[in-house]
Amino acid sequence: MRVVDAFLAFPSLLLALGIAGLFGAGFMNLVMALIIVDWAGYARLARSSVMAVKEQDYIKAAKGLGTGDLHVILHHVIPNVMSPLIVMATIGMGYVILSAAGLSFLGFGVQPPTPEWGSMLNEGKIYIRSAPYIMIFPGIAIMLTVLAFNYLGDELRDLLDPRETKDID
Repeated sequence: MRVVDAFLAFPSLLLALGIAGLFGAGFMNLVMALIIVDWAGYARLARSSVMAVKEQDYIKAAKGLGTGDLHVILHHVIPNVMSPLIVMATIGMGYVILSAAGLSFLGFGVQPPTPEWGSMLNEGKIYIRSAPYIMIFPGIAIMLTVLAFNYLGDELRDLLDPRETKDID
């Protein structure tokens, strides 16, 4: 977890910018930079979820009945750990979209002629006074997509949270 702490100690967008600058511009380099930056949060969440699940009574009961470690992991631990990771992934998609658009805007992401919202914003900045819609529409698309993923993540969290009490009216 010390390696995870080291990755989380740096501002993620600056680290992604440095990695993208090191690898160069391009789609695959952008993806690699974002993966290298974002994996640490998922590792921390997975570890804390596993630590919480392994102390549950049903895990102790399964172990007491002689169930093997592989069976306990596959049938008890992984299903209970996946929910928070799925929620984090959907909410994290907004961050990934914003980071990819920001890096492409700065010239470190996807390069033209491949369409990407950040590069569209970069190309449209010289027309901001004469044709502002060239920048407005990609910006709105980014905003709506990020909001949609955040809303999806919130709904998934509400749906998958086992501690949430559901009122039936």
